[in-house]
Amino acid sequence: MFTCPIDDLPIRMNYGSEAALVESFITCLGSSESPWGDVKIALEFDYQRGRTDVVAVAHDGHIVAFEAKLDRWRDALNQAYRNTCFAHRSYIVVPQATAHRAARYHREFVRRKVGLCYVENGRLEVLLEPPLITPILPWLCERVNQLARSSTQAHVASTCS
Repeated sequence: MFTCPIDDLPIRMNYGSEAALVESFITCLGSSESPWGDVKIALEFDYQRGRTDVVAVAHDGHIVAFEAKLDRWRDALNQAYRNTCFAHRSYIVVPQATAHRAARYHREFVRRKVGLCYVENGRLEVLLEPPLITPILPWLCERVNQLARSSTQAHVASTCS
């Protein structure tokens, strides 16, 4: 667990919207102490099977996908599972109370190779860490890498295949 900088972000025990949750999460994800290190971030990656709330590409080229929900963690789990077709790791992001409810079903997360994390009061905690997997759709993985490269000058190595 780490605490992210929240100087410009109001602290919320209960998020008023999914967008507020995502905003708080992105602040934590952009922190130098993020569990995923220094990443390039894109919002709402749209592909044929859905739209991923946040995708991040690490310096090693690994893609991490995040699905955010306030309460409907099962929906987020289904979406995060779909994201494993292009992501090396996939997580759901929910408020703390929702995360603790969802964690009771940890076998479902393990079976689907999806992680669980929460954001609360400027803290980001990973409760369940998924394994590193090889995406089954390398062309879609490469599309995420291209998106990251187009939004920054830094080169991101591809580990899609």
